[in-house]
Amino acid sequence: MWMVGVALALGSFQDSFPAYSVKPLTGVTIPGLPEITSHICVDQFGYLPDASKVAVISDPVKGYNSFDHYTPGAKLELRDRAGSSVFTGATTPWKAGAVHDDSGDRGWWFDFSSVTKPGEYYVFDPSTRRRSALFRIGATVYRGVLRAACRMYYYQRIGMPIEAKYAEGPWVDDSAFLEDAHARFVNAKDSAAQERDLSGGWMDAGDTDKYPPFNADVIHPLLYAYTANPKAFTDDFNIPESGNGRPDLLDEVKYQLDWLVRMQFPDGSVPVKMGNVDYGGKYPLSLDHRTRYYGPKDSGATIYTCAIFAHAARVYGHFPVWKSFATDLTTRALQAWSWFHTNPRTFKTDTGEIKAGIANRSNEEQDRMEAYAAIHLFALTGDAKYQQTIRQKVGVARQLSEEVWSPYETGSAESLVDYMTVPGADPEIVSRIRGQLAKSATNDHFAPPVEADLYRAWMAPTNYHWGSNTVRADWGVVALLAADHAGLDVETQTRLRARAADMLHSFHGVNPLSVVYLTNMGKYGAEHSLQTIYHAKYGDGTPFSHNPPPGYIVGGPNQSFSGKAAAGHPSVDWLRVQPRAKAYADFNLAWPESSWELSEPAIYYQAVYVRLLAEFAK
Repeated sequence: MWMVGVALALGSFQDSFPAYSVKPLTGVTIPGLPEITSHICVDQFGYLPDASKVAVISDPVKGYNSFDHYTPGAKLELRDRAGSSVFTGATTPWKAGAVHDDSGDRGWWFDFSSVTKPGEYYVFDPSTRRRSALFRIGATVYRGVLRAACRMYYYQRIGMPIEAKYAEGPWVDDSAFLEDAHARFVNAKDSAAQERDLSGGWMDAGDTDKYPPFNADVIHPLLYAYTANPKAFTDDFNIPESGNGRPDLLDEVKYQLDWLVRMQFPDGSVPVKMGNVDYGGKYPLSLDHRTRYYGPKDSGATIYTCAIFAHAARVYGHFPVWKSFATDLTTRALQAWSWFHTNPRTFKTDTGEIKAGIANRSNEEQDRMEAYAAIHLFALTGDAKYQQTIRQKVGVARQLSEEVWSPYETGSAESLVDYMTVPGADPEIVSRIRGQLAKSATNDHFAPPVEADLYRAWMAPTNYHWGSNTVRADWGVVALLAADHAGLDVETQTRLRARAADMLHSFHGVNPLSVVYLTNMGKYGAEHSLQTIYHAKYGDGTPFSHNPPPGYIVGGPNQSFSGKAAAGHPSVDWLRVQPRAKAYADFNLAWPESSWELSEPAIYYQAVYVRLLAEFAK
């Protein structure tokens, strides 16, 4: 009878939260351990032994959970899984009890950094008899997380079956969109003569279309993730190429590169995008046999692809087995460069007839990518002619033209830091890049003191927009770039690396929702991860609506959410009045709820998270 009463009480408590909100964990979730509370926020995967380790305790004051108050005791314990206390320490009020603007919470910090012994632990509050999520301390705590995050790209593959032995779960399907092998030109739909084989590649996001320009924020950060920590990317991630003696990440990226190669015309140009011209899809995707279309040649798509090919040629060229592939990529990058400079720029090639994202690139965006492409071509070929473009165009980079090093376009803009190490680089440009990194490191709009944010993961208020989680990861990456390349003192380097780690922890549960911003991560150690995404394969109406594959990064909190409830559905208006860091809901409904503004994943959100995580995956 006692357990029934507890269940009823918990059910009533959970029902107090609005529809689709991320509800807190309560009760006994692991037999033998104390009851859990989401008010004690920790990285649910764990911490590196020598790293800073700080739990954040929250007391909601504003927002959808403001009735769910919590006050911790003056001292908390760190206990091992067996229940033995290994550390006791005081809680420290954040800013003397102030309410945090982003979350609407007041809070406390509990620092247990002195504990370095590998093992499984939880933070325990003796005054309430509640614990945090279970987590590990150890050198390899992020190994499984990195594997799951990289495997997301396998689930996104088009043009090949998703097989049970690689899916590691029920997320299987036959080959989808084989029609890509006979894609038609959107402006000549009846012309068989203009059919092209554009098969393969990844779904861009929750939608099934494919956009060359968007790949600048995918391929570049994934390649930089590999070069930053090659040993993290082994050959055992259980994808079809595993066991071939090559890093699985590069095998996976090559699947996308092979598609980009098919996209390029013989003259070096690249169409703006490809996909469907209507929203009449079918489930499973293998039953969707609509004709697929590609758009017109586009200067933005061409220069963006040029930079990708040149960068990839530099990386794949280090592997004897990929030498010919790298040579072909080099040739293609040079062809794209030539076409871009001998044809007028285009700005409105994407009319929106091919759904859904608009892939046009402005003149300023094309200038920036021209500079990045020149950097990669100079590093690849050593040809001094690219230096002229670098000198002319590098100043338009947001990282060099704005007050501080911008977190936007981080993946492609890392080429600026890359350039600093290229033999023959212009000393004045190198000095300018290093100087901007160093200046940014001392600016509170780049890396403020850790005390600036209750959850130790400061973002600018304007960053909480559609896809905010990519900016969350970007802030961590740029902190690492400054720490490693700005020529700073050791104390500042340490502070910046700690900021990067805190941004990673904010993905893993140290946030106002106390949730892991990756899907379905229970098998990797998370007790509270997201269970829904807006996705053509795993969204509402599919068998996997509340059971998506592990490892998908969602878009994140969005203070400009515009969805509204369909007739007969629960209201979502509560989302629009949340503190910006709580403007998120764990749901996957289509229009008019428009959950894609919150829960849709994307290959670019994923890539910058992998770039950040790679630095900590020992």
